[in-house]
Amino acid sequence: MSLIRRDRDYLRELSPMRETINNFIEDLFTRFPTFSNTGEWRPSIDLIDRGTEYVIRADLPGYAPENVTINVLENNVQISGQIKEEKDTTEGNFELRERSFGSFTRSIPLPVQIKPEEARARYRNGLLEITLPKVDAPKGHILNIETE
Repeated sequence: MSLIRRDRDYLRELSPMRETINNFIEDLFTRFPTFSNTGEWRPSIDLIDRGTEYVIRADLPGYAPENVTINVLENNVQISGQIKEEKDTTEGNFELRERSFGSFTRSIPLPVQIKPEEARARYRNGLLEITLPKVDAPKGHILNIETE
């Protein structure tokens, strides 16, 4: 019986290609306005890690701040909002109607715990920005090894 020597790790060599494909597929679903399984519109978001805090940016064009609710939990942020349909019929008949109306809910899980009581939100020009300070991570302790 002869042994075959493997000098190359083919799976490791394919890893960059797999990562590229995964990034492409993720970009495909996150660069455009998304719809949930029920066809409900959901705002596009960015989750930014600034070291001591997270920042969530959500595109909410047409939403008034008083029609948006933000529920901040220790490891999750829920954003919901509503735009009511205009019922003004004095304008005439619609030839084209692309603007959407209704409500949405978006839940964003966070990788680490945050301090909900210190969270802040700002809304300007259709962009909602939520700042979420992180819980201070416990500092470790290096143990000395005792010998006999």
